[in-house]
Amino acid sequence: MALRPFAFLVSGFRHRALIAHLAGRRLQARHRGSLLGPAWLLLQPALLLGIYTLVFSLLFEAKWGTLLGGRGEFGLFLFSGVLLYSIFSESVNAAPGLMLENERYITQIRFPIEILPWVSLVASFYFFFFGALVLLFFHCLLLGLPPVGWLVLPAILLPIALLTLGVTWFLSAVGVYFRDLSQITVMFTTALLFLSPVFYPASRIPDSLRAVYEMNPFAILLEASKHLLFFGDAPDWRGVAIVGAISFAVAGAGYAWFMRTKRGFADVV
Repeated sequence: MALRPFAFLVSGFRHRALIAHLAGRRLQARHRGSLLGPAWLLLQPALLLGIYTLVFSLLFEAKWGTLLGGRGEFGLFLFSGVLLYSIFSESVNAAPGLMLENERYITQIRFPIEILPWVSLVASFYFFFFGALVLLFFHCLLLGLPPVGWLVLPAILLPIALLTLGVTWFLSAVGVYFRDLSQITVMFTTALLFLSPVFYPASRIPDSLRAVYEMNPFAILLEASKHLLFFGDAPDWRGVAIVGAISFAVAGAGYAWFMRTKRGFADVV
């Protein structure tokens, strides 16, 4: 039976309470037993920002294009890109083993295992939220009040969320049958990070390679985020809309693939 285009959204909304509960348990487990506990939610991104600033701004003396200013600017630019990309990479890297780690749910016929990618995404956004607080604090400290573009950042987050869901559904289903997929996935997300405007501006890309470069959805989304978060300029909304439409299609296709293959999971795990 064919799935409706919005089936994955309907499923997420229907099970929203269960998704929130499982995401909360996942977050608690991550910090259980640690000395500082939830304080790491702020300390970890703050330490990462400090490392980026030290290595790239002080040691490499890197700058973002023609932007002039204090030494911490490049660290903020880099941190913002890594922060947004981590929504995708954290969920996708865990996707191949997602079903295997939750084997107990697969054997429960009534449990909707298709919500597990939603759980991963919600947990990723939880960490993103605290990282964004750190970014906002140091933005105010080093560059002053942020532009109003921060208010429309959800327009960039939505395509990232949809793309993450679609890829996670696909990889979590394939990972049940192909156990080496996790090794390939880590290499893929690492390569995609360096092929995105995280460590360098898109203006550095030669014109001869720009068409190929822009096939990477994060090339458009992360560049758009820089315009919103730092320059206060309107990004390429047409490009963002195209990536959003593609991401919606990827989410729908990934969900459909998962729903068609999940019947065989119990026989394999």
